[in-house]
Formats: sequence, C-alpha cells, structure tokens
Amino acid sequence: MVKRGMGYEYWIGLKIHQYEVDSPAARRGRDTAIAPRSGPPAMSQPLVEVLIPTFNEAGQICDAVTNAFQLGPVFVLDSFSTDGTQVLARRAGATVVDHLFEGYTHQKNWGLANLPFRGQWVFILGAAERITPALVQEVLSRAADPKSSDAFFVKRLMLYTGRPIRHGGLYPAWSLRFFRRGHCRYEDRSVHDQMICDGITDYMNHQILHIRCETIEQYVNKQIYYADLESSEKLRLKTRQSQGSKDAILISHTPRYWQWVRRNFWPALTAKPLWRFLSTYFFRFGFLDGRPGWHLAVLAACYEYMISMIYREKLHRVVQAEKASNARREKLDEWRR
Repeated sequence: MVKRGMGYEYWIGLKIHQYEVDSPAARRGRDTAIAPRSGPPAMSQPLVEVLIPTFNEAGQICDAVTNAFQLGPVFVLDSFSTDGTQVLARRAGATVVDHLFEGYTHQKNWGLANLPFRGQWVFILGAAERITPALVQEVLSRAADPKSSDAFFVKRLMLYTGRPIRHGGLYPAWSLRFFRRGHCRYEDRSVHDQMICDGITDYMNHQILHIRCETIEQYVNKQIYYADLESSEKLRLKTRQSQGSKDAILISHTPRYWQWVRRNFWPALTAKPLWRFLSTYFFRFGFLDGRPGWHLAVLAACYEYMISMIYREKLHRVVQAEKASNARREKLDEWRR
C-alpha cells in the first residue's frame, strides 16, 4: 500500500483530471472542469444532497466532505465512530447523524428513509471516494433536466499504490449512486448489496475515484471482515434464512444472467480461489496493471479462500448443533416413553 499523502495528492493537486476515461466526452469534461469549492452550490442550482456512511474515517472524512460539497449539502451517517470522525465532519460543514450499525444494507436504507433530505436527488459516496470535476458538472446537469432518468450508474476508478487500476474486473465497477429520492433502496444482503430501483436507469459518462490509502494490514483485516459477512450470507442462503432479492428485480449494469451466475453457479464451483485468480489476472487482463494487478489478483484469490474456510467452519458448527439438538430430542422422547 502507500502512505496516506501519496494517495491523496491526486485530488489535492487536481491531478485527477488525467484519470478521466480517455474518450471524447471525458476530454470535454476535462476541458470544462472546475476547481473544488469550499461549500455547497448556490441555491439557484438543482439541489443534490450527498450521503456518506462512515465508521472511524477520521483520516479522510474532511477531504471527502470538502469534495462532496461541490454537489450540495452533505450528510454523514456515522456508526458511533471512536476516532473523532463526527467532530471532523461537522467542522468540515457536514450534517452528522449517529445511528447504531445493524449492517450495511440496513444502515444505508435507514439513512435514505430518515435523514432530513430536502431535495429530489441523492448521491451516495464512500469516505475513500472522490467525485471528479467532470462528474460534478454532469450530475448537476442531469439533476436540472426534468426529463432525466430516475437513477444513474456511476463508474469507479480505483487508485492502488498510486496507480489507476483499469483491468482485472475492477473497472469500470458500475454501481448505482445517483438517484431521485424515494425511487431506490438496497436489497437485503449482508455485504456487496445491490441497489433496487423502481424507475428508469441510465449511465453517467464520468467517474468517481476510489483512493486506497490504507496499510496492507488494514486492507487484509477488511478482507477478513467482508469474508466473514459473505460466509454468513452464504450460510443464510444455505439454511433458507435469506433468499435475497430476485434476479428479475435487481437493476444492474450487467445482464441478468450474470446475477444468476453469481448466485447459482459460482457458489457451487470448486477451486474458487484458483478460478478467481485466473479470472482476475489473465481472463480480465489484470496483468496489464503491472505489479499492482498481480497483488490485487492474489488478494482476490485469498479473499475467496477465506470465504470458503469461514463458511465451512460455520456450516460445521450448524451441523453439530443440529446433531446435538436431535440427540437431546431423542433422549427426551425415550424418557417420555
């Protein structure tokens, strides 16, 4: 990984222009890009509000809030951070609301339903993500157009060890981030949730940046945490405690057959860590990203391995608990007879 300063210099120096996608639309966006403002847009502009979910993000929340103010008022939905994230966010000008964390899906859905939004449009941003100047202009333009779609997918470019990652299945990494309030919610899933939209969707031309500036220890610990959540979700599906959202109602940038593959074929596949590495590094050309591409492919394989190991351990505990329960029930039946 890199030190924090090395990751953020791309934004602070406005060098992010060079990471706009090299297309005519992107070049036009770079030519008309604006410098970041220290406050929300003038009220004559369409009101777009930004939601930033956080937990212990003191190292980057000020930059995130300052960047998000280019679109409009900023709401930080915090999960009772212990590192002063709330204080720093307020100093940066954000409205901060603490809410007990009950899961990623529940947290964001609670924020969408309960925060005092006043406008029609909401943009969801991570604390480690930054909106590029060209995207700012595009978002405000879309919000001002009464004929705009109800929700928009935004592509995300990750900066890893200071290098933009454009292969390995990690780019464009479309996700639904910008939408009319009341038209979207997150599906009931522990991790890697999809947003469900009941209206018309479209795609943005420009992107956000995801600046990975944590240490390798922090990165791996985060992977272990997500693997634990993913294994729990897998176990819930196995024991029929959760069905998730039906593929037919999931709105995604990928065809619905990929949703079917992700939920039905991939879980049954053997040697998933190997396939994940081959897919990331070779089939999706991760090797074109150089050494960072290799590291990310290896970490992706390790992530799949952790999910499998944790899932097997949890499943074993469930099976043993069921056997013990059945044994106690049999003994009780014998005693009654």
